[in-house]
Amino acid sequence: MKPNLNTTKFSTQNAFYFASLCKIAYKPEQEAKGLVKGNSTNDGLGFDRFHWFDADEAAKRSSFDAIQDTEAFVAANDDMVAVVFRGTKELTDWATNLDISPRDCAEQWEAPDAVGAVHEGFNEGVDSVWEVRGNMRKVIKNLYNEKGKDRKLYIAGHSLGGALATVAAARLSYIDNLDIAGVYTIGSPRLFDPSAAAGFDSRMNDGTPLKEKYFRCRNNNDIVTRIPLPPSYEHVGTEIYLDRFGAISTSSFADRILGRLSALCRGELIDGVDDHSTSEYIRHFKQDVINAKVPAFDKAKSTCCDAISNFILQVAPDEFVDNIEGLQRFKKIKSTIEEVKQVAKEAAKDF
Repeated sequence: MKPNLNTTKFSTQNAFYFASLCKIAYKPEQEAKGLVKGNSTNDGLGFDRFHWFDADEAAKRSSFDAIQDTEAFVAANDDMVAVVFRGTKELTDWATNLDISPRDCAEQWEAPDAVGAVHEGFNEGVDSVWEVRGNMRKVIKNLYNEKGKDRKLYIAGHSLGGALATVAAARLSYIDNLDIAGVYTIGSPRLFDPSAAAGFDSRMNDGTPLKEKYFRCRNNNDIVTRIPLPPSYEHVGTEIYLDRFGAISTSSFADRILGRLSALCRGELIDGVDDHSTSEYIRHFKQDVINAKVPAFDKAKSTCCDAISNFILQVAPDEFVDNIEGLQRFKKIKSTIEEVKQVAKEAAKDF
């Protein structure tokens, strides 16, 4: 499925697309390149330019060594540039490094109009590939400004990669004044102090505040979205909350509690870790795209559920085989299930 490049508003289609790119970022370089370029005809990615960035093992290590293990790629075609940051493969590698004093944005980025402070570790994570080891900043600017091209710029990342994507977006806006079409992060931690967060959200970018171009996706009890703790750090952008069923909704304490209880009933002690998985985000967004494209799918599901509920109420505790009305309802359920399958099959052709 290709992204919708004609909107700067949130799009489930784009969320699915960029979440899929975030998952690819976890692959080894050559495998990621093959998925982005080699299979573009089959997968619909359509990229013909690919640049891989890796803070190599020779990099100077500090207390942020796991954060500095940055990997990312920049891919481009005639229509867009996609900058995608990989998250950390093991949460324990960097969770203990989150209680770090923030650093002044204006000083760190050499951007006089930047305000507030940024988490030092996340900022250094971007430093490790920004103007060294391939010079990500230069690659992005060259692709964006290439003569004869009119490419739109998108930035994405999962987990730690979401924080790095946010720093990259801030730098490209504050320092290079590039127009950003959209930022999609999934399961991102906080990284700005309150002043920097407010400054980022209100920063005008091609006539639109960055808050309205930045979509911070959060899946129910995703544990990483809760750290570092406020009030020292705050989230930025527009929150896109996925409830315990995977539907886009308004975040609520009750829904998160119900999600936690559902996980416990399934024998899962820490649902926040499962909720953080790229696969879970992709699965939910894919379902949301299908539901949006085919409204009849929701109607069919509702019909099916109603039929099953009525069947249970009217048949039990009688024997099913002796209940004629139950048999009729069973036929209705079977018919509706077939309808759901057919609708889903048609909708899935886009993937």
